[in-house]
Amino acid sequence: MKLEGTYTFEAPREAVWQALMDPEVLGKAMPGGDKLEKVGENQYEAALNVRVGPVQGKFDGQIEITDIDELNSYHMKVSGQGPSGFLNGEGNVALSDVDEGTLMSYTGEAQVGGKIAGVGQRLIDSSAKSITRQGLESLNRQIQARLSSSEGAPAVEVAAPSAVSVAATVAKDVTRDTVSDITRSVTEGDLIAKWTTPEMLPYSLGVGAVVVTLLFALISWAIAG
Repeated sequence: MKLEGTYTFEAPREAVWQALMDPEVLGKAMPGGDKLEKVGENQYEAALNVRVGPVQGKFDGQIEITDIDELNSYHMKVSGQGPSGFLNGEGNVALSDVDEGTLMSYTGEAQVGGKIAGVGQRLIDSSAKSITRQGLESLNRQIQARLSSSEGAPAVEVAAPSAVSVAATVAKDVTRDTVSDITRSVTEGDLIAKWTTPEMLPYSLGVGAVVVTLLFALISWAIAG
């Protein structure tokens, strides 16, 4: 599975980098993180709790960060395993200045196995893109709250996105990505209703949460040690 894209944060690069270095901020942006422990030089162990339908349990991750260029970029390797499968991958994150703020560019490639791999490549890709976007939007809100507080405004608590809201958004995004392949007699509402049932939630949220959070959120947390 390949994951790549860009996102523009409405904040200066230093503020974005500091947020990426702060596990508390990232924890609020990406739900599911249970622990992050430094076990060596730029090496970490992390745990992610996923409880969505049959995709449940504790997923353990091992992370290694290399080629750290402060305020600019880093490279990472990650592996994770749990009751529903495993993941091995690596990727890069880079920051650059743009007129609107800070542009994050990210690329990653991962191999998945077990029950996760049985979902289907297109559904995994669509879910991964959706959850990545939602996570970055949540991180942007966390950064905006920090900036407002530093300027003297009262601190505002920004809650992490709920599992229900994330699942619903993923279902809508996956529907839009695949509706052209579905018979025209099936409406978008029918598909969303189907993919948010208990039986289908693992496909819309559980798979994406395991793949993306291990590959993106936990990787970002690793440089916060």
